[in-house]
Amino acid sequence: MSRSPARKTKSLWSQTGPTPRLLFGAFAIAAIGLLGLTPREFFGLSVAWPYAALWGAVGWGRVGLSLRPMAFLIVFGLVQDVTFHAPLGCFVILNLLAYGASAAIADMFDVMNEPLIAILAPILLFSGAFLLLWLMASTLEDHAVRAMPLFASLLTTGAVYAVLHRMFDLGRRPGEMAGQAG
Repeated sequence: MSRSPARKTKSLWSQTGPTPRLLFGAFAIAAIGLLGLTPREFFGLSVAWPYAALWGAVGWGRVGLSLRPMAFLIVFGLVQDVTFHAPLGCFVILNLLAYGASAAIADMFDVMNEPLIAILAPILLFSGAFLLLWLMASTLEDHAVRAMPLFASLLTTGAVYAVLHRMFDLGRRPGEMAGQAG
């Protein structure tokens, strides 16, 4: 009696196209961002809230540059500017730079198939984005701002992204040119 090889069933997410994936990711970023506007204390301890828009910048950039993710990142950046009382454009620049850097790394390496690059790239991108955020804040304040709250948010942003990174994968297929999936 011979056994036929077991068929792998495709998940609903793997069958979903780039537009629904982008919209779902944008909804998740907006929901997390709205939750971040509520008091963030548990049992008297302050919780470092993640910068959710960076998840989209890093994840969506893996398929290359595309206008729709950039439009979402601009909107999220403007909302962050207003929420954090930053000059208009600060978070827009931060989000778009992280997105462009993610697209550049994805263009240089096959991020989907190289585990080391797939782990190191987000670490470098988040670290670079938070360093840039610290530099912008320090420049605007004319003194070095406290780094520990930003570092705590960096750790939270990275840890949550490690769990949810597939949510921000727009589904670039092997051999597909950058920018075609988004």
